[in-house]
Amino acid sequence: MNKVTENPWEVLGIDPSADKKAIKRAYTSKLKLCKPDEDPEGFQQLRAAYDAALAHLEAQPQQRVKLSSADEQPSELAEPEAVKPEVLPDTTPAMHFETPQAQPGTPPQLNSELQEFDTELAQLLDNSYRRNQQGAWQLLIEHPVCVDLQSRRAASHRIFHSVLNYQKSERAEVTPLDIEVLVFLNLHFDWAEDQELEQQVGHPDFYNMTHKEMPEPEVRIEPVGDTSNIANLFIGLTILCALGLIMISI
Repeated sequence: MNKVTENPWEVLGIDPSADKKAIKRAYTSKLKLCKPDEDPEGFQQLRAAYDAALAHLEAQPQQRVKLSSADEQPSELAEPEAVKPEVLPDTTPAMHFETPQAQPGTPPQLNSELQEFDTELAQLLDNSYRRNQQGAWQLLIEHPVCVDLQSRRAASHRIFHSVLNYQKSERAEVTPLDIEVLVFLNLHFDWAEDQELEQQVGHPDFYNMTHKEMPEPEVRIEPVGDTSNIANLFIGLTILCALGLIMISI
């Protein structure tokens, strides 16, 4: 066992007690500095450390926390639990998006990550609040499969097909995706230049997905100030001039 697999947390720069999300964040961050095409050996070590850290995490037995007698029987003086605010559920039915199947020969670890990514993507689109938040999509595209060159294209196509299916669904008639989100995804994945996507979905759908522009901000001209006093002054001067002319004529 080499140093990378024996102590993968040192390579990733995290604590051995880090959870799965922390491991992925560390891998994504390190991957930006250790690209496969620029440093193949460094990338292999980083990938090995990432896989080893996940393997160690999955191998850990589930620890059961035993409640003490004091925890099992709350004290009479214990403060009542705070009442959580009621959150209204999204009553629209959840959607199940068809995503591209994994290519034959895909490594098991990568295939597992793509399946996990599909789940996170579906959950984001099912959330009526988060699906129009650009920050939520930013977190999604920081997933390792969106950064790794081996899986980035597959992740891009998964997002494209899922978003297209959503836009063509009945739910989009009620809460369509904001144009800002579509523009953000287009710029990040450069969908407009992906000819394979155009062949998969056809030109009309491809054009509608890739030719979105940010709406022009509405320009409103506000008055400099209150002009009522100026108007009243003008009327007063006009009346005075008229009276002056009358007096002269008399």
